[in-house]
Amino acid sequence: MPFLKRLPCGIAATLAAWSMMPGTAGACTLSATSTNLGSLSSYTVANTAQAGSGSAGLQCDILLAALTTHYVGLQVDASTFRLTGPSGQTIPFTAALSANGAALAIGSFQNLSSLSIVSLFAGTNNSIPLYFRTTATSGLRAGRYTGFLDLRWFYSVCSLGAAVCLSYSSSPGFVRPGLGVSLNWGAGSTVRVNVELTVLNDCIITAPAASFGSAPLVGSFNPITRTILIRCSAGASYTVGLNDGNNADGTVRRMRRIDNSSNYLRYEIYKSASSTERWGSVDSARRSSATADTNQGIYDSVTTQSYTYRAAVLPGQITPAAGDYSDTIRIDVAF
Repeated sequence: MPFLKRLPCGIAATLAAWSMMPGTAGACTLSATSTNLGSLSSYTVANTAQAGSGSAGLQCDILLAALTTHYVGLQVDASTFRLTGPSGQTIPFTAALSANGAALAIGSFQNLSSLSIVSLFAGTNNSIPLYFRTTATSGLRAGRYTGFLDLRWFYSVCSLGAAVCLSYSSSPGFVRPGLGVSLNWGAGSTVRVNVELTVLNDCIITAPAASFGSAPLVGSFNPITRTILIRCSAGASYTVGLNDGNNADGTVRRMRRIDNSSNYLRYEIYKSASSTERWGSVDSARRSSATADTNQGIYDSVTTQSYTYRAAVLPGQITPAAGDYSDTIRIDVAF
């Protein structure tokens, strides 16, 4: 009789313990993912390998994983291993399971079961992270470059349990090893991981300083010529503008005496060594790359166009107080 009295108490206590453990069910899920490596200048992509990371498509609730041995395997079924963009241009890339790990290859199988479940699912929302790295590639046109990896995941991770695991979340055909039963990875489940990078138009501009020298009177300053050098991303035609400087009076450029006084020296910049047409920043006042002084219309990211201009101190103004005068002109390139 004492035994019969204690048995119902034991059952009631066990049921109470189970009812106090909500959320003990967890499963692995796969979903297509995308990793964006950013939007970068064509010259940055040409000179520096780009790196980034994202989800490899497999996410598991790992809270119950300690109840039993977990099994996770990966195979790359297919991949471009190149990001393809405008005109079929490509950027090679590699993918790895760690930031400095060995590059994954098509057809190779990775048994990840020996890794700590916490370190394995270290990505966002308990996902397995994947790390990408591009190869520096020059001569790229601006645009969106895309590629992919088709991954096949094999897994068996505890999804239900309290003190012991009662159920597993497993990929199709997976058989856990046991007494007289061998491990069978099964068919696995596939997922696509997309990768993209956006290349932006950019230019490298060389603009030497211009000096009129020294003179006692306004009329004694001689005009000067200087040349601006510009090279831009492949396929990018453009226009070049010069703003009105920091001290303009309306549309007239002025240098200011550098002691911040109210003394100014009026000057102007013209579109070529012999032109009388003002080089400005809007509409027809800009210069087109199609009319550059050299290499018009060649846009291959390595060929430089040149633009020679004439600058002159304007006659007909009163000679201001002696001193050093300066101004700063901003060059802008528009695609």
